[in-house]
Amino acid sequence: MAIAPDRQIFEAAASWYVQFQADPPTLAEQKAWQLWIDSDPAHLAAWNQMEQLQRHLGTLPQDLKRRALNNGQQRRQVLKLLLLAAGTGFVGWNVQQHTSLGNVWADYKTGVGQRRNITLADGSLIQLNTDTAIDVSFDPTQRLIRLRSGEILIQTGKLGDQRPFFVETRDGRIQALGTRFSVHQLSSSTRVGVLEDRVSVQPGDTSTAAKILQAGEGTDFDRQHIGLIHPFKPSEVAWINGQLIVLDARLGDVIEELGRYRSGVLHCDARARELRVSGTFRLNSTDAVLANLQASLPINVRYFTRYWVSISHNA
Repeated sequence: MAIAPDRQIFEAAASWYVQFQADPPTLAEQKAWQLWIDSDPAHLAAWNQMEQLQRHLGTLPQDLKRRALNNGQQRRQVLKLLLLAAGTGFVGWNVQQHTSLGNVWADYKTGVGQRRNITLADGSLIQLNTDTAIDVSFDPTQRLIRLRSGEILIQTGKLGDQRPFFVETRDGRIQALGTRFSVHQLSSSTRVGVLEDRVSVQPGDTSTAAKILQAGEGTDFDRQHIGLIHPFKPSEVAWINGQLIVLDARLGDVIEELGRYRSGVLHCDARARELRVSGTFRLNSTDAVLANLQASLPINVRYFTRYWVSISHNA
């Protein structure tokens, strides 16, 4: 049976990804990969899907990930895993739309590195961060925002609308209680932070009691559990101003966050990940941020291609 063109493209992107995860690309491989990327917009779109899948693969235990990339047979198993994940809607692929299937019909969305502001009929303001998709559903009984993926900051309207205001994720619902708050869909949970007033967090398993968060508080929750409440600072939503603000953070965490704002792979080795960094960085120029980090830390930043960057400790 012939493989459908969309699967062929995705399989090629997955093959490149698995190969480069196992071994740094040679110069010839870099050139071949770049030619493949440049030859068809669908190739770049498929490669961008690998970035999303990489985040999910990265949640596996490191020893499992390392063993899975040690030899040809196990590489093929990882390739099958990637294709299965895409085919079952874990990310999804549609060659005509060049985006994940789940977000094709979203009411509002942003691409990688983009931000967008939406004003709703009730006067509420929603700010969409990078690679975000939402649906808006207002009816006579409620105001509902479905966060398909990504991160939003919401300022509920001040027009006296009495209908309850909800944000729904795959993990549950957050009800706004006259507030300004952030919601971020992570790979296996939802992160909520409150800047003004209060919200109520209700996991999808309604046998779990809801929890009220006050201004300055945040938590992560999944369908069955609500995590510990922790402080939530305005600097955590500095992205609305195009900034990333960190104080004594692990470089690995900073690199992962920067990776949300650029297409392709941004890889950091184990030693470099443990370096500490503080600063305010501009998200609209991640290359400049990487150059600044290289100038101030004992690291090397290598561009195999414009879509594949490797960061290593140079000591």
